[in-house]
Amino acid sequence: MKAASVIDPRSISPGAFVWWQKQIYQIRSFDPEEPLLIHATELKTASPALLSLPDLLLPAKANEKAGALFASTLETLQSQIEQPGQPSRPVTSVNLPERLLAKADAIIRVVETVERSVQASERQASLRGEKCSRTLLLKVACAQLPERVGKSTYYEYRKLFHQHNGDRVRIAASLRRKTFNQTRLTQAQLHFCDTLILRYYARQPPLEAKAVYHIMQKVLAHTAGWWLDPHNCTGALPEDLMEELLNPKIPIRAILDNSEKAAWLTKIELPSLSWFYQYLNYFKALPDSGQTVISARYGKETWEREHLVFDTFVTRATLPLQYVFADHWLFDAFVVDAETRCRLDRLWLTVLIDAYSRSILGMALAYESPCIESLMSALQHSFWPKDSHIELGIEGQWVCFGIPAQLFLDNAWAHLSVSLENFARAISQGGRYTSIDLNFRPPYKGRYGALIERFFGNLSSLVKQILPGAIQSSNPKHIRNAAHEACLLYQDIHKFCQRVIVDYQHTPHRELGGMTPHEKWLEGLQSMYPLVPSLTDELQRQFWRLHPETRLLTQKGVCLFGQHYWSPELSGAQRLQMDGRPIQYGVHYDPANISRIALFQGERWVGDAWAKEMRLPDGSYRERSLWEHQMFKDLAHDRRAKRDWKAYVDENQALGEQRQQEKKKARKGTSKASLAHITSPDTQAIDQAIQTVLPAQVDQSLTDLLVGFAGDEPAYRPLHK
Repeated sequence: MKAASVIDPRSISPGAFVWWQKQIYQIRSFDPEEPLLIHATELKTASPALLSLPDLLLPAKANEKAGALFASTLETLQSQIEQPGQPSRPVTSVNLPERLLAKADAIIRVVETVERSVQASERQASLRGEKCSRTLLLKVACAQLPERVGKSTYYEYRKLFHQHNGDRVRIAASLRRKTFNQTRLTQAQLHFCDTLILRYYARQPPLEAKAVYHIMQKVLAHTAGWWLDPHNCTGALPEDLMEELLNPKIPIRAILDNSEKAAWLTKIELPSLSWFYQYLNYFKALPDSGQTVISARYGKETWEREHLVFDTFVTRATLPLQYVFADHWLFDAFVVDAETRCRLDRLWLTVLIDAYSRSILGMALAYESPCIESLMSALQHSFWPKDSHIELGIEGQWVCFGIPAQLFLDNAWAHLSVSLENFARAISQGGRYTSIDLNFRPPYKGRYGALIERFFGNLSSLVKQILPGAIQSSNPKHIRNAAHEACLLYQDIHKFCQRVIVDYQHTPHRELGGMTPHEKWLEGLQSMYPLVPSLTDELQRQFWRLHPETRLLTQKGVCLFGQHYWSPELSGAQRLQMDGRPIQYGVHYDPANISRIALFQGERWVGDAWAKEMRLPDGSYRERSLWEHQMFKDLAHDRRAKRDWKAYVDENQALGEQRQQEKKKARKGTSKASLAHITSPDTQAIDQAIQTVLPAQVDQSLTDLLVGFAGDEPAYRPLHK
């Protein structure tokens, strides 16, 4: 990159632009005390900068005249910046055609003639003491030229003249087409490059550009230069033929011998490495435009097949944690509460599955319907090595863990969350660890989640065969029977799920070549090892829900949910920015206990704050969920009481404690036999049934039932959401 030999004074005045150290700055003003200092603004970040004029004019290399580029307009500056595809050899008149040199001579002649005429007219007007319009003088001078030139055309000529300091050769070189010295590729070459880029570079983690180019060389060597020609294909491109071309086990002669397939092929040459680098930078800089280009060239189905189709990622995944799928399933069995054993409920199971090894990375079991908390709990369970099954006395290894590179979700409201987007970005901690790329399935495309739906379908079949209280179908009779037989508690279902997953991890899969997910995971660890951050207090709070609105830190603390949060940690927290504007803090909270919140400045944890209104006389804080808080507020509003909602909360809490004391006194005088109708079966009976029924039936049937997990056709109807 070389600067102009002479710098135009207008390009180093306020409002002009400077290219220095790969950044573009706009000059604002010169320092009145130090004229060699320039106050500028960096365009990309809009941040102020202080530049030194001697540093800008200092040569960057021995053969350069200045280390910076100056221009009066942004377009002029961008045109001066040398592009990767431009030739590095010096431009001479020998390299240029005569028509461009003649055009450059005409431009120089027009500019010099008009400028002399305007200056002469201005001198005469000045001697006469008259005022004149330069625009009018320009129009008159252009009209007097032998070849009529319009005012707008003259401005373009003058721009080129000043940009290249009247250099005839440089003006002629600037008149070349923008694609000069760049390879003009055919549609077949573009399709070849797009296919290999989408398959090997648009992935996590991406291959190096040179490695992708090396793969392209190998593919063309295997196909002897043959590739699909979009011009020869009427309608959709034959994707099966493309897969055969990329398959190293199929010789090209076997494809060419088929006349129908050979008609779609054409000979192509590999583009140059410099062109490929430039084209790849285009995809990196504009990923959305890349999708638009691919869809416009080959149809939307091509982009979906290469980038969005979920059930083909099993064969495309090359590393663990590359593609991870998450989904929720309503457990096909009733559970009862631990106190009365009468209240029925159903649980939601959230699971994350790795496409490369088919391993279950993590799970979460909750009473609530799918929400951001259930997904965050499953993510937290999957990030770090697991000992939850060991604590439950389950033997077997469950070694898979790590941060997924791409997490695929459906379009449920629970997944379209600001908290999840913020967490996916913050987990990388500034690039030290893998960030999560969120991908959402297209609506009404249930087949894209076939991998995880198959797991849920086989799990449902297993539940219906061996668990008491299982719901066999939506028939009212089956539902009544399941409610009558229900006797399992939450911890029983939780232990059952963990044991099934551990057994599943060690079950051979046909689609894995007879390997188990555990063995496939260990095989993948030979190429990579998952790096995860330590589970600090700050990271623990990142799993909390993020409030969609920011909050200010005032003298009363932080106002949220109609309460005031404060703690001694916040006394030294910054409240104003350098420009005097108040700092907006992000708020994370746990919906199960809103007595405490966590404040974040950007991605940095500032500290916790506690609700003053929930503080008890002993210094502790009353735990209250968000829904309880809202319920009591609505109750106070509906009753139109003069007291505030806090009075109703205290009143109901005191009433609850009183009733609990009355319940204990009543039970002391009641025999255990009289409670048999609401406590049968007891906990020991259930535990004994679980220990005797489940191990025998699971050990006997898991080998057969988990065949469905191994890739066979499942003996169940597809799940519809």
